[in-house]
Amino acid sequence: MKFREALASGFVFLDGSMGTVLQSFRSAGDGPAWKVPEELNLTNPDLICRVHTGYLDAGSTVILTNTFGANRIKMAEEGYDANEIVGKAVGIARKAVSAFRGRYVALDIGPTGRLLEPMGTCTFDEAYEAFAEMARAGEKAGADLVVIETMSDLYELKAAVLAVRENTKLPVIASATFQENNRTLTGADPETVVTTLEGFGVDAVGFNCGHDLAHARELAREFVRAASVPVMMEPNAGLPSVENGRTVFHVTDAEFADALEYGASIGVRVLGGCCGTTARHIAAMTRRCARLAPKPVARNGATRVSSWGRTVTIGDDPVIVGERINPTGKKKFREALLAGDREYILSEADAQIRAGAHVLDVNVGLPGIDEAAVMLDAVRAIQRTVPVPLQIDSSEPEVLERALRYYNGKPLVNSVNGKRAVMEAVFPIVKKYGGVLVALALDEDGIPPTAAGRLAVARKIVETAESYGIDRKNLVVDTLTLTVSSQQKEAMETVRALSLVRSELGVRTILGVSNISFGLPQRDLVNATFLTAALGAGLSACIVNPLSAPMMGAYHAFRSIAGYDENSLSYIGLYAGGTSPFAGLAGTVGPGPADAPGSGGPAGSGSGSGGTDSSARAHGAIADDDLRSIIVAGLRDRARPAAELLLGRLKPVEIIDGYIVPALDEVGKDYESGRKFLPQLLMSADTVSKAFEAIRERLASVGETDAPKGTILMATVHGDIHDIGKNIVKAMLENYGYAVTDLGKDVSPERVVEKALEGKPGIVGLSALMTTTVSSMEETIRQLRSAGYAGKIMVGGAVLTAEYAAKIGADHYAKDAMASVAIARETFS
Repeated sequence: MKFREALASGFVFLDGSMGTVLQSFRSAGDGPAWKVPEELNLTNPDLICRVHTGYLDAGSTVILTNTFGANRIKMAEEGYDANEIVGKAVGIARKAVSAFRGRYVALDIGPTGRLLEPMGTCTFDEAYEAFAEMARAGEKAGADLVVIETMSDLYELKAAVLAVRENTKLPVIASATFQENNRTLTGADPETVVTTLEGFGVDAVGFNCGHDLAHARELAREFVRAASVPVMMEPNAGLPSVENGRTVFHVTDAEFADALEYGASIGVRVLGGCCGTTARHIAAMTRRCARLAPKPVARNGATRVSSWGRTVTIGDDPVIVGERINPTGKKKFREALLAGDREYILSEADAQIRAGAHVLDVNVGLPGIDEAAVMLDAVRAIQRTVPVPLQIDSSEPEVLERALRYYNGKPLVNSVNGKRAVMEAVFPIVKKYGGVLVALALDEDGIPPTAAGRLAVARKIVETAESYGIDRKNLVVDTLTLTVSSQQKEAMETVRALSLVRSELGVRTILGVSNISFGLPQRDLVNATFLTAALGAGLSACIVNPLSAPMMGAYHAFRSIAGYDENSLSYIGLYAGGTSPFAGLAGTVGPGPADAPGSGGPAGSGSGSGGTDSSARAHGAIADDDLRSIIVAGLRDRARPAAELLLGRLKPVEIIDGYIVPALDEVGKDYESGRKFLPQLLMSADTVSKAFEAIRERLASVGETDAPKGTILMATVHGDIHDIGKNIVKAMLENYGYAVTDLGKDVSPERVVEKALEGKPGIVGLSALMTTTVSSMEETIRQLRSAGYAGKIMVGGAVLTAEYAAKIGADHYAKDAMASVAIARETFS
């Protein structure tokens, strides 16, 4: 039986932790020393085979190879060849399963250990190539499937999934790891992870590692609720503690089995263990779960799009797609595109989000530019700055493909139509990369004049999409808004077609509303009236100008009347003051003639409208010298000019204390409350660094220096090669004015002590991600105290808790970057 058949027919039982078992051997004196576990594939294959056999005896149907960190980025640092490591590891696992029937070998792929751009320096393509090399070597050596696990960055997870799917024919299980707030390190929640990964066509999706078993139960519920593919659950055996210098997990076999049995009972199909689990835990799990009948994998029919950190459901409650990032009819926008001015695009994005847009359309089609390159640049810039999903809008398949490959999430894709050549070009792209595709109700014969005719074209598109493996939930039909001034009879056919598409085909709908009024006076009045009619007919997504007060007024009033705005609370909150909530937004279009038609329908690149231009930039509410707002918004290209303006009238210290620190505090509070996430936190930090360039140059010109507020020594402890968290903490501390000396990763206790006594920092910060290295952290703290270091010791890492930190002798536990800033403030105040 092939693995996919096994997955479809019953439970799949994974193994438990490799590192925990190896560490137990070493602690008992029954195993060799090693720097990274992967090297044991070469130096002690019998030991690795022994671990595999123990899990197979416990009932595991799938064992994971000892290759978690065997990518070229990590292995090169240790002097090993990734291809050789992977080949040997798969060979060992194949030897182990040869004595059993119906068992499978999974190539285990973990993260690179580096943050991807824009938060880090590792590019998407570098990560992709590292994972692709592993995948090819794994398939060649005989792996049956691939398990990608412990990913804290959705973008890196995408790189790994694409690498496996494009370079092998192996099934893929993809798993992320979550913090206590049910978000990955970079801000994705379970629904966003599921939405994105299902778009890539993974065979199963889930979570591993994490916190306690109560949290694992909560995540299991979230994944089962959101997923339409089998769900994987692979929690830790709780969080560890250190006892007599050893890392100890306290979750019993029975407690672990209880949690996994619960997961199986609610619909989890793939079950296993992560840190702290052993063959005993897996044996208890398999015995308990084998008594249950697997629940059928439920089909979630929701139409969802996502960014790196937010999912938007296109359903009964209509959503707003902001149309303003489109050069059609916008002289200033065209000039900005030709000049490579990203800030104009980011200004439009921010203004539309503040006005209530749920999704942003991005169209950069303009003669004289490399549309694919400009589209990719625009998508990356917007995603770096704001969290909302995007609609990739182009009539060129190569532009769509380039943008979709590097988009972080599952976007709206605008568009396809009923022309055979267009369908043949676009459907394979969307099937490969995922997305919700806008389907225009036109074909080789043009736009049908009747609602029934447009329904027929929509039906053809939907059925053809299904033949490519694209589910109906990943299609939204545009019944095409025509200009009432020239095609008055067809205007209401568009509205009637909306109802037909919903009832006959069961798919969601979308319209570029503003096209209706081209050529007429008082366009917003016509637009708002038409929007109300369309919403009443079941319109799901409205491509509109969200800076139009009449348009948004109609939208909010409809939501109240239709019952989507419970108790009209949103409407009251917006309008109770008696004035439009959009009046203060520059770029709001008031009554009067517009200067250009929209670009929707057959005349443009897809569904939607370019809207109208404005004499003011959409982000005009942020003044050029409002450095605080610029930092909060993450508009890094505006930071240095703003700082230079302020230096014309303020001292550097006044700018730092009056603008930069308050801005960082505001962003930090939003981060701690869950309103902002790591990408936005780091983007604001990067924006601050641009401002500091101007400040430091001014200080240097007058012979002064920027004195640090305090000195901090940081290191990832001996045996641990992960430093993402440490690097994030370092960046935030430096932006708050602290001098940080970074010793790097895998740093011995002796070296930490040497540098602490030499530099006498006020704080020593120690980081550990791996449960097997927290004993090194304890030893480092012991040596620091024995050597007479009198400063404060701050510790952090995914496996730590405040109680654990206190137990090993640390003064402070920093759960994240902002907590480290608070500790530094307390220490140096």
